[in-house]
Amino acid sequence: MMKLKDKFCDFLNGLVDSRLNNTKKVTTSYVALFLVLSIFAVSTFSWFTIRDTATIDSDPFSLESAAGMRVNKGEEIRNTITVKDAKLKEASSVDGRNMFFPVDRGYGDKGQSVDTSEMKFREGTVGDKNDGYIYSDFTLTGQTGGQVEVYVKSYKVEVTNKYTKKTEVYDGATHITVDGNKKPSTYLAYQNPCPIRIAFIRNSAEASTVIDPTAIIDSYADECQAVSSVNSLGSATTTKAKGRSFSDYYFGTGAPLFTLDGLKSQNITMVAWLEATGENCDAYEGQDVSITVELESNWKDMEYVTFVDNTVGDNGGPTKWVGNDGCFLVMTYYDENFQNPKSVVMSASKSDGNKPIEWIAYLPKDKITNISFMRYSKVKEKIKLDGTNDVEVGRIYNVWHTTTDVNAWIEANNSGAGTNAYNWSHDINKEKGLQTYRTDDGTEKGNKENTYYAVHGNGYGSTTTVAENVAPCIGYWGTKYPNSSGGSVEPTTTEQQPTTGDAYAEADIVIDNKLWFNDYNWYNGGGGLRNLLSQNVFVLKAVFDSNGTETAYAMKPESSGDKCKLNRTSVKAGSKLVRFDLYISDTDTKKCEYDVPDTIQHTFVVREGGSSYNISYELVNEGSGKIIKAGNWEN
Repeated sequence: MMKLKDKFCDFLNGLVDSRLNNTKKVTTSYVALFLVLSIFAVSTFSWFTIRDTATIDSDPFSLESAAGMRVNKGEEIRNTITVKDAKLKEASSVDGRNMFFPVDRGYGDKGQSVDTSEMKFREGTVGDKNDGYIYSDFTLTGQTGGQVEVYVKSYKVEVTNKYTKKTEVYDGATHITVDGNKKPSTYLAYQNPCPIRIAFIRNSAEASTVIDPTAIIDSYADECQAVSSVNSLGSATTTKAKGRSFSDYYFGTGAPLFTLDGLKSQNITMVAWLEATGENCDAYEGQDVSITVELESNWKDMEYVTFVDNTVGDNGGPTKWVGNDGCFLVMTYYDENFQNPKSVVMSASKSDGNKPIEWIAYLPKDKITNISFMRYSKVKEKIKLDGTNDVEVGRIYNVWHTTTDVNAWIEANNSGAGTNAYNWSHDINKEKGLQTYRTDDGTEKGNKENTYYAVHGNGYGSTTTVAENVAPCIGYWGTKYPNSSGGSVEPTTTEQQPTTGDAYAEADIVIDNKLWFNDYNWYNGGGGLRNLLSQNVFVLKAVFDSNGTETAYAMKPESSGDKCKLNRTSVKAGSKLVRFDLYISDTDTKKCEYDVPDTIQHTFVVREGGSSYNISYELVNEGSGKIIKAGNWEN
């Protein structure tokens, strides 16, 4: 078991006495906030709208509810849940539902702190809500008959460290620093473990979602022995607890944080606490904590970008090495709403059978520069980021940049092994080097590209020197390169490890060009069903059956309606894809349905590891349309 950190004995004794005598200071006002919110859908996609801002203030914090969600009979507010300047006490919980507070630490013979099992705890009461930990209720309600999936767009946790007096920011962002010679030198990382936990609780029948905001991926999350129950004497039973990362619920690449079902209301509780059995708890007790979680369901202003691994070793060694050693990719870009860069963990989309070779992530359509792809270690390492002190962080092994400064950074490394990168960059464009915008000619006015091809490292090969790790690597956006084919590629899809009994359903369907509807034959120039899908006249939905309960998910048309895709949708494990339904957009009117024959129905199951698949069908013109299997996938 993890131990609670030592404190001065006289301070501890005073604290224990005050708690046992029930003399702790109580915040002058605490509230349970009940917000009635709703999300609405437009066309095939659902999104949030912004017209006004409504804030409900309480003494410890304020809550600004989720985007485009309507409050109090239709008042629209922003898409952020915000907690400002709350103060947290030591607490312990496995799931955020049941909260426990230490009342007697217990001491060894020499005054040292002892294991959690030797301490005394009390169970939290209603009086502890928003006075020791953060507790807020709200209700989400969909306004249409379909499924509305709500994702995390961004997050930020700010907390003051009692000992360093510095404000620490946890937002998943990665920022590379450049020295006075325009040479990338290191990167900013979280310097201290911080045991703040955030839980989202839907209802009593579902497991809560517990987040460790300091972890950009699950393997970076810290594990502790949290209190799960106490007996009449205050003795605790502990359970191993480990939070997930916000990246599991990122918009476009993760699972939905919430899924709204038609007009049914869904009660949500957000809980935040300072996990007393976690490392470094003392540094944050009683300090100001602010939390911001931005939610999103709008696909309209976003688009996928694809990272393709066409790398060759710096010395002519292994090819396609980006996915080696379990490394993962993070895409970073600057958003005008945030001072720090915004980083998104990319989703592996194609594999060579052993490791991923392509990745995808959502990017705002208007972002065409200041974009980076960072290759991270899957496990944390002890690294001297400042050249002096060891900190346990995820190592960045390689970075590919698209920025106005990228060629200056390469020039600053133009010596020794770095000369290779300089030469490679001018192989792409003899005069200008690497692109500074994600366009075909590298300029702001060029044609926008959505596919990045990584072709080289930075010349330093395998290195653990931080400055060499962050030196720019070599690649290009959609342009032709002497030894490879350029141009955009369609991103494929992959599954990730699902949670709490869910599986990720991913499928596509190719539409026969002979499928027409007499009453829509010449709509907007003709083109049949393909045109009707691309113009959002119709929406095609994939229907899943889970033990007799059917759920439909809207698919996204691509390539002028030639294909419809369902990307990374969370469904109950064991669900079968049984049918595709065609609806008139913005209505509940079903035009027709296309059954999937029993022999080619796919069952989506929870699978271990990172295995990938793509379930493909064709909708062919046989009678009113028929679904047939496409590709060589296995059930």
